[in-house]
Formats: sequence, C-alpha cells, structure tokens
Amino acid sequence: MGSEIVELINLITRRRRLDRDFVVRTLRDAILSTVKKKRGLDYPIEVEIDPRRGDLHIYIQKEIVKEVIDPDRQISIEEARKIDPEGAIEGRKILIEVPLSSFGRSMVYRIQNIFMQRIREEERQHIYKDFQERVGDLITGMIQKVDKTGVYVGLGRAEALLPPEEQIKGEKYKQGGNIRALILRVTEPRRGRPQIILSRTHPDFLRKLLEHEIPEVAEGTVEIRAVERIPGKRAKVAVRSKDPRIDAVGACIGLKGTRIQPITKELFGEKIDVVRWDPDLLRFAVNAMSPAQILTVYEADDKLFVVVPDEHVAEAKGKEAQNVILASRLVGKEIMVQPLSEYKGAPKVVTILDLDLDDETMEKLRRAGLYVFKDVPTLSEVISADIPEELAMKILANIEEKLEAKKKEAV
Repeated sequence: MGSEIVELINLITRRRRLDRDFVVRTLRDAILSTVKKKRGLDYPIEVEIDPRRGDLHIYIQKEIVKEVIDPDRQISIEEARKIDPEGAIEGRKILIEVPLSSFGRSMVYRIQNIFMQRIREEERQHIYKDFQERVGDLITGMIQKVDKTGVYVGLGRAEALLPPEEQIKGEKYKQGGNIRALILRVTEPRRGRPQIILSRTHPDFLRKLLEHEIPEVAEGTVEIRAVERIPGKRAKVAVRSKDPRIDAVGACIGLKGTRIQPITKELFGEKIDVVRWDPDLLRFAVNAMSPAQILTVYEADDKLFVVVPDEHVAEAKGKEAQNVILASRLVGKEIMVQPLSEYKGAPKVVTILDLDLDDETMEKLRRAGLYVFKDVPTLSEVISADIPEELAMKILANIEEKLEAKKKEAV
C-alpha cells in the first residue's frame, strides 16, 4: 500500500503540476469526508499520511466497554487488552488502526472518485490561473484537431481553441503541425476545463511577433506605438526609437527586408508597412500613409485631408482602400484622400501648396515636416529645412500675409 500511495502522489504531482502537500492533504480529506458522510460527522476517525514513505494510517477512536452495542465506536475490554494490555480500562478511549479496505470496496471506490474529482478541480483552477496570467503572450502548440468549430491546439496539459473568427482567412491548418498564436482570453472553469482562446488576427499577435523577432524591440530601444491589421492582407506598425542613433523603421525591416520577411511569412503573406510615429498628428498621418506621396495635409471637420497628385490617388487609397483605412486606424482619425485638382485651400490654415513655391523648396519643407501653418513659424524653423535665409524670410512674409487674409475671410 505504501509504495502504491507514493507512486500515486508522485504521478499526480508530476503530471498535473500540483503542490505535493496539497495532493497529500486532498487524499486525507477525501478519506475523512467519505467515511464521515457514511458513518456520521462525529465519527471518531483520524488519518495520517507520510508523503515520503507513503505510509497511510487510519485510526478509529473507540470507547472501552464491557458489552459492545455500537461496534463502530466501541470495543470490548478483551479486545482492547490485545492492543494495550495495561490501558484496557472500561470507560477509557483507545485508538484502533484499521486498513482502508475495512470500509468496504464501495467506500474505497467512492474515496478514489472524490479524491480525483478534487484533484481535477484544482488542476482546472491551476491551469486557469496559469494561462490567465499569460493572456497577451505568444504561444506555440501542436494542432490536434481541425473542424468547423475551430483549430484545437495542444499546450501540454491544456488544450486551446483557435476559433474561425480568429483565423487568418485562407490559411490552412494541418493536424500534427505546430502553430503560433496569441493567448486572447481564458474563460474561468465551470464544470469542464478552462477554455483557452487563441488568435492569429489580433493586432497584438503582430506586436508580439515583432517583440520576438526584432532585438531592438525586445530590448525596448525601439518602441511599438500602434499596430493595425487587415489580417492576411495588410498591416501598419508605428514605431519610434528611444535612441537617436537607431533608425526605428530600419531596425524593424532589416537589410533588404530580412527581419520583416519572416513575420510576413508567419502571417500568411500579410504585407507590413513599418512607419515612423510622430507626436504631431499631421506629420504622423503623412507617415502612416506610406508609401503614398503626400503633397500636403490639413485638418477640417474633424477629419484629416491628405492631398496627393491625381495620378496617385489609387495608390494612396490602396487595394480595397486598405492603405487609407489602416492609416486612419493608426492615427485615430479618418483620413480623406484628396486629388490635387480638387484642392481649393484649407480652412483657417496655410499649407505649402498655398505658397507658390518651386518643387525643390516644397520638398525640403515636407522633409522637415512643415506641411501646414496655423501661425507664422520662426525663422530658425524654416532655415532648419535647408532653406536659405533670404528665401526663408520671403516664405515667412508670404505665410503671414495669407494667414491674415484667412482671418479676414472668417470675419
């Protein structure tokens, strides 16, 4: 019996990853509760288990009497003398060790059922707490089954589900293959095991892949500020560098795309645009519209308008409008693509298109992020765009004149 109990405790502790003391305590409680339920809550039973040696001792406290009326709680003087010759005195109580089998096969079976039921309940709670703490993490598992309800993934002692709505459209899943996904949520167990829901479409799946694959992101040197996806088709990631010596976009893409390509492959060919985050909303919008050529940008009616050459409107919007949709999500404001031929000026502000500048000068201002002016900028701001001082002075005067005209129009 001892070796069997030790083996049972070791097996449960190892396979189910439960605390050894808990397993021993649960076995003891299962014996006590089962016996007391059958014999009465006041039944004088004691259980001792040595977890190292596996010794199980069950004692019944019985009263020493001349005539036994209740054999479950009483023992005759003659029988007591066989156990303790000197202590067999009428009225005293004595501990009698009994084997587990003395309670009958049906009760032993019931003890086993209660014990395993509590072990399973604890394991379910243990799995729930473990995976609840890992929500938002990447995980790799083996595909066990694929059907219309989803992809069932083995995670060791737990099973997870990748439901249809969290799958990348068109992706094929093969039983026995490995799969990476994001732990999206974990439902608290009721009767069965906790349900672990996975996702391959959530923006955080791409975020975690970048953290896993790009050293600068993992180290925190490059920060991911925003991620938006149309799963399996296109995604946009806004990044910034905490170290001015490191190009955040280049670090994520890698030489000739060597860093971003494995991630694109993992996402079933999803095209990933990595753009530079900017605290200025209009500059960020221009960056987010990459690779579209933006002539200028302005805000009106709680929307952002990006002006592009007429022949580049389709490119700016992207296939199925994916580029402008993702850019809008990334900056948190709807972006409208406006052909240059339809541009009639912006309300309350002056854009570089209003200044009658040559293409080279406008391009220098764009590179400096100077697309639009609510107020007259400083001379140093314009000069910093590699503009000669004399021309910069003319530009400032032009901006001031046009802003004054706008104010008069508003009145």
